[in-house]
Amino acid sequence: MFPSWLSLLHWKPLKMEGLRRAGDGIMPLDTIDLTTTDEERPVVRLLSDSNNGYYLCPICKSLLDQPVTTTCGHIFCKECLTTALDQLHYCPLCNMFVLDFFRIYF
Repeated sequence: MFPSWLSLLHWKPLKMEGLRRAGDGIMPLDTIDLTTTDEERPVVRLLSDSNNGYYLCPICKSLLDQPVTTTCGHIFCKECLTTALDQLHYCPLCNMFVLDFFRIYF
């Protein structure tokens, strides 16, 4: 008999002691308030005002065409990011590993 088969003969159910999930009992370090108004976020307003209210793709330096975002949160044109990810699967800005991106609708 194989050792793994013998271990099945002496099987005992596991006892659940303590916390059941890895995140139980862990408090967040910070809370993000998504209900703030523009007056409370002057930095965001100033950044958008510097480009006349438009966000430019950091790859082609043009207005976004079919904007997409990576899992690390950077925003690019869909074509620019697709071309960049064909070469390497890393974010062009922060070099974080990227497998997929998501369409953004304004």
